[in-house]
Amino acid sequence: MKKLKKILKTSLLVVPIALLSACSSENAKYQNLATGEKVYIIKDAKTGASIDSLTNEPVMFYVDLNTKDTISGSTGLVVNNKIVKSEDGTYALITTDEGMSYEGDVKIKVDGDEIKIKTDDKKIKIDGDEKKVKYDN
Repeated sequence: MKKLKKILKTSLLVVPIALLSACSSENAKYQNLATGEKVYIIKDAKTGASIDSLTNEPVMFYVDLNTKDTISGSTGLVVNNKIVKSEDGTYALITTDEGMSYEGDVKIKVDGDEIKIKTDDKKIKIDGDEKKVKYDN
């Protein structure tokens, strides 16, 4: 009986440690460019934007640690050499034509906290925590 209690106590200590190390962000494939933290990226079902699966927070730009590509969280497109870091430490796409940025057939406009994305078939507007998607018919 004493041996069984000892095994159970050991198990209760070892199992949580093993679970925490398995969920470690050290195994993550992506790095949030804004925070520098490793993250697990999933797509938001409503907007298609990239979010951190652990915090459910949107990720504007992230780096694929395998390919070293920088990816736009709002479109999923590679934006290598197309972003700049502002004085306050935030990142934004290099823009042309009065705040518009073009990535293939995608137009992106960033104005403060508001982001507008226009593709051939939909428009996405992200304003702080509020997200809207309109589909063209």
